[in-house]
Amino acid sequence: MSSANATSCVYGEIWIDGFARLHKGDDFTSSPSSNTLQEFSDVWLAAAERQLSLRPKSPSPEELTKRRQERKRKGLVIALNTYAKRNNMQLTDLEFVEEKERNQVYGCGALYVHSNFLVKGSDGKPTMFFAEMHPDCTQEEDVVCCTPLEENDYGHCVECDDRAKELRHPSGGGYLGGHDEMIFHFEELDSDDDCFM
Repeated sequence: MSSANATSCVYGEIWIDGFARLHKGDDFTSSPSSNTLQEFSDVWLAAAERQLSLRPKSPSPEELTKRRQERKRKGLVIALNTYAKRNNMQLTDLEFVEEKERNQVYGCGALYVHSNFLVKGSDGKPTMFFAEMHPDCTQEEDVVCCTPLEENDYGHCVECDDRAKELRHPSGGGYLGGHDEMIFHFEELDSDDDCFM
């Protein structure tokens, strides 16, 4: 049996016949090169390593955590700015300090985030706020509710009562998620594809 009749594998411009001899080009009747299968394997591995070296490096776990925290902080700042705008306040009157509690909840056919976070007013006094927003909050339209909490505010949320017992809600309502009696368990949405920097 000649090498031209042998089973062959094609790899772009180089192909290997059934006897592990390399041929170059599209002409399957060309004479085989003197390269061995091992030489071909070495060339292929070197080319693959070159290709991998050109790809961007994956972020470290620490960098991913930092991005996730920054994305959450930006969503809360958007919620706070939305509150200021809806109440005819200057954006400089309120300063985001830190998030205290966060939980994802289901309601009205959608997924929401409930959050308690500290805000410093122009008088320097810290106030606890509640916000409900879409998990990928990037604009004002993603904010359902953002309001300061009074000391006697302990609104009901089925899912936060189950998974985030310290998270407080406004007694007067105004939020969509967490009213259903069926509890849904969601993992935190952390896909880095959703990072907005």
